[in-house]
Amino acid sequence: MNNTLHKLSFSYIFNFKKDKAFSVSTILSSLALILGISILITVMSVMNGFREQLVESLSGVNGDITIYDANKDKIKKIQEKNPSISFVENIQSRVITSNENGIEGLLMKSLNKEDIYKIPKINQNIFEIEKNIDNWVFIGVELARSLNLKVGMPIQINIPGNSMTILGPVLNSRQLTIKGIFNTGVYDFDKYFIFSNIDQFKNNISNKVIDVYLNNKDFDYSDLDGLNYSTWEDQNQTLAQALSTEKNVMFVILFFIIVISSFTIISNQIFFIKEKYKDIILLKALGIKQSKICFIFFLNSFFISFFSIVIGTCLGLLLSTNIDSIENFLSYLLNFELWNNEIRYLTSMPYSIKLNDIVFIVSISLFSSLVASYIPILRIFRIKPNLILR
Repeated sequence: MNNTLHKLSFSYIFNFKKDKAFSVSTILSSLALILGISILITVMSVMNGFREQLVESLSGVNGDITIYDANKDKIKKIQEKNPSISFVENIQSRVITSNENGIEGLLMKSLNKEDIYKIPKINQNIFEIEKNIDNWVFIGVELARSLNLKVGMPIQINIPGNSMTILGPVLNSRQLTIKGIFNTGVYDFDKYFIFSNIDQFKNNISNKVIDVYLNNKDFDYSDLDGLNYSTWEDQNQTLAQALSTEKNVMFVILFFIIVISSFTIISNQIFFIKEKYKDIILLKALGIKQSKICFIFFLNSFFISFFSIVIGTCLGLLLSTNIDSIENFLSYLLNFELWNNEIRYLTSMPYSIKLNDIVFIVSISLFSSLVASYIPILRIFRIKPNLILR
């Protein structure tokens, strides 16, 4: 009997010649569910990737921790206890650079030359010349592109001095040589951050800080007690909250696409039950239990929903893994930049597929689809074959 019910259910699904209207509505409801799931997975993957890469870049350039007071004895003890941690002492100041191609305001970090290789995101992707240079500077790839600069070329840096005028501080102009160009993948860092010899600011002690790069994320923050410090979360609290809120809002909005898809399944099932009204009466007249008849129609919707969810999940994973190529193609096709580096910080569209997100999306999709499949089946219980046959 069960095999017969399965065959009957499958015949309803794949009988395209007899039930053309139902087949079209089935395809449309399946497409709605497939698109809803695939878009939701893709958006969540991009949001996860954006947050992870941005956090990695922020902590990889500015450090996981910034210490504002140079208690050398305390810092030495922390170094001895945590030998894998990198400490980079630097002096920060706002500077201006200009040439015939334009003018840019920059944040200049002055540090010892060997310390620049302790900065993870700088050391990972840097091109430099081997020549020894005293007045050296490292610039980002976006700044080099903006001002048409290359390794080995001179660059003029205007540094605010201590003397003040009615128009502001007097600028001290210095000419440095570009020793290297780095690419962090973050637009702001690659355009507005430069790194130079600490001798440029050796008299400017007020802006001296120590950036700490944690290779071990299980660092005991109690070791920092007594020091004036801030973490990258403290420095970028608004950004972190905005990213979390944006992800939650996008999830809620896109989840409604799946809910709407479920309504198409309900309407599809109601239409299907009306189409098979005579078949239901005949099956009841033959003595087949109502639960088994309901199972036929429930199985019908289940297979449609299940395969739609599987296809939607696979499509979402495919879109996520190729999202950067898709964005580049659409930008070229539409002649419009879909991913703006200046607004989104990152130079490319990232993604990160989380298994728990996929499981959650599939689970709620399957649950909503099954509920939507069950609701119309309740109409079958109201059909009385004895009254109709009489």
